[in-house]
Amino acid sequence: MDRRQFSKELKLQVVQELETGLSLVEVSRRHEVHPNLIRKWRELYRENGDRAFAGHGNAYREEAKIAALERKIGQLTMENEFLKKLIEANRRLRKESGGNAE
Repeated sequence: MDRRQFSKELKLQVVQELETGLSLVEVSRRHEVHPNLIRKWRELYRENGDRAFAGHGNAYREEAKIAALERKIGQLTMENEFLKKLIEANRRLRKESGGNAE
């Protein structure tokens, strides 16, 4: 059995109907979509706004994860550079004070 595919427009319409006060059961019956799927759409919409339904599946979530990992890599790179400079400065200080460089 093939899975039904729903357009971004339909998903947004369904979520908007919920936001205007219609019950989950009513919206589910009106659009013939399981309530659990509608709950998932609502959660995605609340987390990601209009970008929630971009592409197939979890496209936006994957983009967000990649962006977060790229930010983390940048942060760690900066921390590593800082620590390298700190180690080098420490070695110079030891050398200048007559201690061992290592």
